[in-house]
Amino acid sequence: MNYRFVVFFCLVVNISAQTQVVVQEVMFMDAPYVGEVTTTTTKYASDGLFRQESSIEVDRFLIRMAMGGNKKLGSVLDGKSESRIVYDANDEEYAMETFNTIRANDGTPTLKTTMGRMNMGGGSSEGRENNNSDEEEEKSEYDRTISESMERVVGFDVRKVTTKIKSNDGLVLIEEWLTTDTTLFHFVSKVEVDLVQSYGGEKRNTPRSFSESMLTSAEQEFESVPGQMVKYTMEMKDEDDDGFKMVWKLKSITEVPYKASDFEIYKSFKKVDELD
Repeated sequence: MNYRFVVFFCLVVNISAQTQVVVQEVMFMDAPYVGEVTTTTTKYASDGLFRQESSIEVDRFLIRMAMGGNKKLGSVLDGKSESRIVYDANDEEYAMETFNTIRANDGTPTLKTTMGRMNMGGGSSEGRENNNSDEEEEKSEYDRTISESMERVVGFDVRKVTTKIKSNDGLVLIEEWLTTDTTLFHFVSKVEVDLVQSYGGEKRNTPRSFSESMLTSAEQEFESVPGQMVKYTMEMKDEDDDGFKMVWKLKSITEVPYKASDFEIYKSFKKVDELD
């Protein structure tokens, strides 16, 4: 047991000292009145440095215009200079604040990007479970299947978990693919968490498993499956077969040689007080 811990610790130190990890993710959402929305996110993590850039594409013209067009926005956390940068790649603008400024604001960044943070769970699924009456919860039916065989997804050996929740509101179908090969994932998460904590903030992590989070909130017993999600789908359908669909998938996660430019914004970007 001690030997395994030492090996894991050495791997983390090696990554943080000499290289960086790059993560690419894509999320697709199809929702009533909104239409299809695709968000592509790239994360870069190295020792004391973290950058995240997301682009969002909306297929419906009116929704896209209401948002001000498709967006490509990002942020950079630099623990060495103790600064936080947010930028708009479309408008070629950026704004910057120091960690001291954030500390003086009780650990809450004062600069916001114009793209709201979207989570893979659809934002309020867990809340809907919590708001159900006792009578509705009693009428809900739960079914969970864990595959015995392993699959290969994005270069990882994964186990598929299927969870169905049927209630008066309709059917929720959740499919998750989890891997226990989590070293790179843990490194990226730790870099971001450490930087956020260094300015007094608190990082709200995405649930490791949305199905397990929902089952826990509904006080249901279930078999937990360890690991990190590499793919996730959720469908919600009502009695009219109308509903919501979300698909999130890891495109890649790789350890590569450190590249300083991955944590910098283009010199052509104009500095502003805050993004519009």
